[in-house]
Amino acid sequence: MSDMSYTTKEKSQFMNVQGGEKKVMKKILSVALSTAMAFSMFASVAFGETAKVTPQQAFDALAAKGVVNGFPDGKAHLDKDLTRGEFAKIVTKLFGLTEVTGKLSYNDKGYNAKNWAVPYIEAVTAAGLMQGQDTVKGIFNYNGKVTVEEVAKVLAIALKLEQPTTTDNSASVWAKGYAQAVINAGLVEKTANFKANALRSLVVETAYYADQIGKVPTLTVASAEAVSPTKVVVTFSDKTTANVELTTALVAGVETTINFKHLEKDYTAKVTLQAPKVVSVTAPNAKQLVVKFNRAIDGETLVENTANGAKLIDEVVKVTRVNNSDQLVNANNANVVLASDGTEAWITFAGSEYLKGTYTVVIKDSVKTTAGEAIPAFTNLLTVADTTAPTVASVSSVAKTTTNKVYVKLSEPVKTAGLIAYVNGAPASVSRDTYAPLDEVTLNTGSALTSGATYDVSLTNLTDYAGNVANPNPTKASVTVTADSAAPTIVSATAEGDKKVKVVFNKNIDFNSLVGSVRLLDPNGELKSVMQINAGVDGKTFILTSTMASLPESGTFTGTIVFGASVRDTLGNTLGTALSQPITFTKDTVAPTVTSVTYKAGTGITIKFSEEVTYGNVNGLTLINDSTGVANTDLVYTGRSNDGKSLTFKVGTTAVVGAQTLRLPAGLAADTSYAKNKSAATVLPVTGSSASTDTERPTVISAVYQTEVETSADYVIRVTATDNSELNIKSLQDNNSYTLADAALPVGSYVTLLPATSGSTTRVAEVHIPKSSISETKNYKFTVAGIVDTAGNGLDVAFEQVIKLGDRVRPTLSSAVVSASDSKTMILTFSEVVKNADAGDFIFTLNGTPVDPSSFATIGNASAADKFYVTFNDANGVIDLNGNTVYTLSVKVRDVAPIANITDVEGNKVNTGTSITVK
Repeated sequence: MSDMSYTTKEKSQFMNVQGGEKKVMKKILSVALSTAMAFSMFASVAFGETAKVTPQQAFDALAAKGVVNGFPDGKAHLDKDLTRGEFAKIVTKLFGLTEVTGKLSYNDKGYNAKNWAVPYIEAVTAAGLMQGQDTVKGIFNYNGKVTVEEVAKVLAIALKLEQPTTTDNSASVWAKGYAQAVINAGLVEKTANFKANALRSLVVETAYYADQIGKVPTLTVASAEAVSPTKVVVTFSDKTTANVELTTALVAGVETTINFKHLEKDYTAKVTLQAPKVVSVTAPNAKQLVVKFNRAIDGETLVENTANGAKLIDEVVKVTRVNNSDQLVNANNANVVLASDGTEAWITFAGSEYLKGTYTVVIKDSVKTTAGEAIPAFTNLLTVADTTAPTVASVSSVAKTTTNKVYVKLSEPVKTAGLIAYVNGAPASVSRDTYAPLDEVTLNTGSALTSGATYDVSLTNLTDYAGNVANPNPTKASVTVTADSAAPTIVSATAEGDKKVKVVFNKNIDFNSLVGSVRLLDPNGELKSVMQINAGVDGKTFILTSTMASLPESGTFTGTIVFGASVRDTLGNTLGTALSQPITFTKDTVAPTVTSVTYKAGTGITIKFSEEVTYGNVNGLTLINDSTGVANTDLVYTGRSNDGKSLTFKVGTTAVVGAQTLRLPAGLAADTSYAKNKSAATVLPVTGSSASTDTERPTVISAVYQTEVETSADYVIRVTATDNSELNIKSLQDNNSYTLADAALPVGSYVTLLPATSGSTTRVAEVHIPKSSISETKNYKFTVAGIVDTAGNGLDVAFEQVIKLGDRVRPTLSSAVVSASDSKTMILTFSEVVKNADAGDFIFTLNGTPVDPSSFATIGNASAADKFYVTFNDANGVIDLNGNTVYTLSVKVRDVAPIANITDVEGNKVNTGTSITVK
């Protein structure tokens, strides 16, 4: 008979358990669960109605604990058989056995110290759980398949399950007792074919249930986080997670109890939906900003698609330099990539722009979540000093047979100008492919690179946008050309509206191969349209447009899109045979709505709609000045955006200043559906301040320290600013408009304004800085940088003023110890340098009795110091403080008359009453 083993080829890594972390059952010989407990627990866990799991769920649960993981393709392949070697590894890891090295108990071919399975086979052999199939020849047969009855025997022995005398199963005679034990314990179904090879799915399930002995009842909710109004991520006590979709939306700020099922068991959790907000703005390098939100955002409130890619919507993100020496950047020209979960926006500045210095980053409150919630405006002071050189993250090359391209992925965006590349010693030109991010470059070789071959790559002057050069220079790597002769496949084909289809392929497609090669057929196979092709956001995505004249009277068209056999990827791999995708178009009856209106000087009014539209060529578009009531009808249509969702109108000669109201007539826009649904009449507010004819910048007249408030808890710096028109009050009150010593104002700082004089264009702001935040008396550079006027004009040059601020932190006696080098001396240490200290400022207690010191001094008798040296005398002379006659010793800063008169150099009085026990 044979007892068993499961394997994992080291390369396939089906069960690549991370060494030693899994101690589910501790050592197998110390498993002390009774048979009754095992039976009752397994029966309820494995086949009870409240705890049944699928093989994939079992696999995922074990994988989350590091017990198993999948093949290199990311899949578990649970439908395949397991080998004895693979099973030995599972058993070793599941029961926490010690892997055995330096021992070779079997004579199998290839059974040597380099064989990945040997430590696990030796471990299960030493534990008495498995043995060889041929004991005479000493053959374990680690590549042989393990059977279900072999698995049953191992588990029955490992779990100390009692073998019943009565059996009813399909196992061989020798294994019937083991089989019945695992059946009764709920580990394996009674109907299982015990003589058959064990599928991975069966072993994963039984391993999962074995792992759950004594654990299912204690699985609890560790935490629950609402990531949207209708989605909660729950983390359990075993560190596994579950996504809970809610039918009733959560209310921000209200703690709510939710009920849900996990693996068919009922749970409850309390969760509070946090209000949507910007979590952080960081600069991982000099070329990029990363904005992190606590909710998934509606990308269209932050990003607009243009002919040059996805760009930030104008003025939604402002990045203003604090000092005139800082690098200037323009966020309006920046590219944006949203993370797949919608909670991060990676902003990459255009051209040669990069960050260096200190910036005020402002995100407007026009950004919304996917649920339509407005995210409050966010302001942050950010200092960027990129000194990290770029590195090569990966090098790749793919070919059907040959190629002349090598793709290099870098740790951050890099410049292509000046970058010198060699592939196998031959010069290669450097470029950046369409759609490629700035952290990727393409090397174009002069000769063909062959699939399967390996080549050397050298990059000289690899430089990021902050000027950091890679080290070593040149940077060297190698690349093996990967063969790709597989035909492209379609990932998805989704109808958008009643005539467009969004198609996503699994790899980049040659656009020209699609043109004229995609047809729309009706259910009878009759050609209804040759689809028009438009490129999407990357080389894998395309928008197909039907040219059918209309939909059927029913309003629904069901047909097939056929991609011709000649459609090919950019490597030249063709479909080979025509590929069909079913599609259904349904009549669009929803009219487009306005999602935003913005004004920009030189461009005009831009109206953004909820879908692609065309201009309706109607009269009546009117802009009304809210202050004067004057109407302006001189708005001329100039075109629509690249994605077709925005219409732009140039405003005539009348200036657009301050608050305005835009009246849109009905039918101003129509969508591109067959019905051409028209927009309704709408009235919307428009802010014209950014387009004001006022181009004069505000100025800061002065920043003066107010000595008359010396006794208050704060230092006050009075800032006087003026403008030809009107200053923006919010910018005056914003802490981030000011810096102290080139850093954000200390925590607790705030800004107030003095009353405005009627008709005055000058305002005075008082910047309050907590005195407790200043730990050193010195000259501080105070900078005013973020003030703007109501027209959006900022300071031409940051205003700087050197202001002396004093330390207002009281000194404290921080330690009192016996000197390590002289046991007759006690050292008193203060938190800072102090003066006026003498022996009378302290109460010394020796062996419970107050005593006067015999000496009290600083080194060299300095008048100000942070350390003081004290000695005591008795009848025999100077006392050894570590001697047998000293039992207790303490010191206290005198807080009774006469109260200690110690001060620091700034005059701050010492904290009295501080007491320290020396011994």
